[in-house]
Amino acid sequence: MNSVTLKVEGMHCEGCAKTIEALLGAEAGVQRAAVSFQAREAQVQFDSKASDGAHLAAAIERAGYKVVVAGQ
Repeated sequence: MNSVTLKVEGMHCEGCAKTIEALLGAEAGVQRAAVSFQAREAQVQFDSKASDGAHLAAAIERAGYKVVVAGQ
C-alpha cells in the first residue's frame, strides 16, 4: 500500500473537498482518500499495482481543480 499527499488549488468550500474525495475513492486501487479544504490537500492510500500519484493528480485535474507540485 502506497500513500501520497497532493496539494490542491481551486477548492472553494467543504463541498469541493467532498467532491474530490468521492472521485478519488472511485479510482481503481484507491483504498482511502481524505481531502481537507482547510489544508488544501488530498491524502490518498492506494495499491501501486492499480494506480500512482500522477494518475490520481490527473483525476483531480479532470474535475477542474489544480494539483500543485512542490516548488511551483
